[in-house]
Amino acid sequence: MKISSLPFGLMFRAARERGLPGLLEWLDFCAEHELDGVEVGEDWLHELNWGDVVMFVDRIRATPLEVSGLTVHNHMNHPPGEGRESAKQQIRQYVSMARLLGAPSIRIESGAWADYERYRMSRQQAIDNTVATIQCCLPIAEENGIALAIENHPGWVTRYADALVEILERVTSHCLVLNLDTGSLYREGQRPRDFLQHDIVAKRTSSLHLKSIKFDPDPEIGLWNQCVPFEQSDIDYQYIFSNLKKHGFDGWISYESDKGVGLQGIPPAAAFARRLWLETDADEGDS
Repeated sequence: MKISSLPFGLMFRAARERGLPGLLEWLDFCAEHELDGVEVGEDWLHELNWGDVVMFVDRIRATPLEVSGLTVHNHMNHPPGEGRESAKQQIRQYVSMARLLGAPSIRIESGAWADYERYRMSRQQAIDNTVATIQCCLPIAEENGIALAIENHPGWVTRYADALVEILERVTSHCLVLNLDTGSLYREGQRPRDFLQHDIVAKRTSSLHLKSIKFDPDPEIGLWNQCVPFEQSDIDYQYIFSNLKKHGFDGWISYESDKGVGLQGIPPAAAFARRLWLETDADEGDS
């Protein structure tokens, strides 16, 4: 198990407002605090010119940090036709970027909230189209040795446990893996058990997005991405870690921080994840 940092919104703002120096500050901070790696957002690199992207990659290679993954926003539940061809072109671009960065995987999404209205899909059609679109894109990933890491993201399909399980069962390629998001396990009234009671979920998980959320019914406070201290979080990390351990997980745990958490929040999160991973037994997830 290795620890990575993904301060998605913070680094997007840093890249937009400060350019390359904002991203380099984060890299140096992570290296100084002995993280194992960083997860890079594709959106950040679009804020840089090509020369700065090259300098960013060079700085990564000059540190002991690995790149744990490339996070992108895309739509993988296209019906036949132009949408699927567009998805293949996107994956080709992302694969090139992942190879430049040395990233082992690209995080993909099943779709976005608007896809149902856009295509008037039924739920089963959305699952079928997600499977078909992924299968169209897989040869590109397989040829380049880059995994496509689908996430239980709050898009239109994979936020549901049964839909995610069906997709994983139907797409058997070793290049389709799962990036398990600890916060999104709780959407739609679900809990981690709804996902992890299916062995295929833990077996196909190659990376984990670690959130720290205190669920609050007050809309003025907000429901998600509050990034409270881990000791105050409502997420059952021990159950999640135990099930992953039981199925041999040895991948990346990436702390995905949001607004309100600066760079100083990264070291305590890494320390928490390392400690709890060591303290958690594989059989605790059965309770």
